Amino acid sequence: MSTQQEQVAELIELVESVPNKELEAAVARREGGLDGALTLIFALLVSEFNPEKAKGEKGVFQFDIASAEGQKLHYVHVEAGACRTDKGRHESPDITIGIKFPDMLAMGVGKLPGAKAFLTGKLKLRGSPLMGTKLGEWFDHPEV
Repeated sequence: MSTQQEQVAELIELVESVPNKELEAAVARREGGLDGALTLIFALLVSEFNPEKAKGEKGVFQFDIASAEGQKLHYVHVEAGACRTDKGRHESPDITIGIKFPDMLAMGVGKLPGAKAFLTGKLKLRGSPLMGTKLGEWFDHPEV
């Protein structure tokens, strides 16, 4: 099994080389499929969490990801200087982020900035708009 870093590099290569409309099908053919790719993306996000930047704040980010296989639900929970993620719907998210699978993948590997995704309509927010900015503030995303 390849390392997380190698798997992320493979996803970046797909995002850069496969047209957006074909990206989901290309990922679905990989070992682990869409769910495996999303698990990797959310593990990467958790690894980018910076507790210093969160400064004791807390929040739950619910992701509703549209795919050909149906809705993929994941959430990220930040509390007490820790960050964790899980599949499914959280009972009380602070913000819900609606996004299509190819855009989530591009955003997750750092090829689509969240603000650009929002401004171009690729990302829809429900809930606290302030929490939407926290994804950019609390996490150390690598430069694109």
